[in-house]
Amino acid sequence: MSCLLSFASTMKYVGYIVIAILVLLFMVMIHELGHYVAGKILKFKINEFSIGFGPKILQKTKKNGEKFTLRLLPLGGYCAFEGEDEAGNESKEAFNNLKPWKRLIVLFAGAFFNFLSAIIFSFILLISMGYDLVEIKDVKTTSINYEVLQSGDVVYGVDGVKIDFVNDKYFGVLIEDSILKNHPKNDGNLEDQYSYTDNGKTYYMNTRDIKFNIRRNGKHITVDGYINAIYNDKGEYAGWSLLKDEKGEDKEFSLGTYRYTFLESLAQSVPFSFKWAWKVLKVFGQLIVNPSSLLPSLGGPVTTIKVMADTTGSGYLLLLLPAIAANLAVFNLLPIPALDGCQMIFVIIEWIRKKPINRKVINAINNIGLLVLLGLVVIIDVTHFIFFR
Repeated sequence: MSCLLSFASTMKYVGYIVIAILVLLFMVMIHELGHYVAGKILKFKINEFSIGFGPKILQKTKKNGEKFTLRLLPLGGYCAFEGEDEAGNESKEAFNNLKPWKRLIVLFAGAFFNFLSAIIFSFILLISMGYDLVEIKDVKTTSINYEVLQSGDVVYGVDGVKIDFVNDKYFGVLIEDSILKNHPKNDGNLEDQYSYTDNGKTYYMNTRDIKFNIRRNGKHITVDGYINAIYNDKGEYAGWSLLKDEKGEDKEFSLGTYRYTFLESLAQSVPFSFKWAWKVLKVFGQLIVNPSSLLPSLGGPVTTIKVMADTTGSGYLLLLLPAIAANLAVFNLLPIPALDGCQMIFVIIEWIRKKPINRKVINAINNIGLLVLLGLVVIIDVTHFIFFR
């Protein structure tokens, strides 16, 4: 029986991996679709639109010669323009023979479509699940916070510091910062406080005052509420919780993620996406300044698929979609060889000097950059699975 359960569990996880790969492939398709749509509008000749790499599985050719291909390896895709990597192609429709501003638009369009998808995913996330703000629910009449907090209050800050996921200032983090700032030690009589045992260790709870910055009926107010701070038997801070009675049962209220209204989701989806883009840029900046600090959290495609599969299994894949879409938009605009950002720099240089850069030099830079990039993601994935799994 246990073998059957183990097999069923394994197959279920394989299903999550398949879903993760398909989602990632969909993100890539959105990116390439941006190049394709911009290319069609600006009269570029497109030879092939491919999803995946390697041997072709399916292919359809339009009357104008454009090929739409599904390939075996679901590791990306491409939109192949006429003469894109060639020198000396005389066709007026060839990529390198069209005006620089047109090429810049086509190159930028992939990331732009990724960002548009981030906005759409953000809207869906905010209206269906919410993300950052906290809602107070079911305030009990026995609660010390009964006349302070009300069901439906939306917490947007603690002690005057706003919840801000870009800087990792989540609700729980702000509560902890407030306690450590104002009550880092338990200096009361531990024997007179509610205690409980966990894994053989005794912990004590002490009520601490917290200033909640809340939105109630459209107004922003600050109220003085209370939270339980948890300390070990040495009086050192060990966490926080809602208040409990002498039996350890909840006598307070519950916390939930605030789900935005339709209009709020519509208004916030764009700034929410920009916040994710800025967060991605901050991570890249930190990676340059202090790469070792981010090594445990870094990962290549394999790690990304694993994280997405794990998240799918827990039912929260929707939380990742805006972040992944914004990540792809920002990453592709970075001036890294073989990525769109670097190709845009080549086009801008050509535009300024009124003369194209030697195509062999560009191809060599792109090939070397691609090999280095592939090598790095492989090393990061291997390192992650060996040392940080």
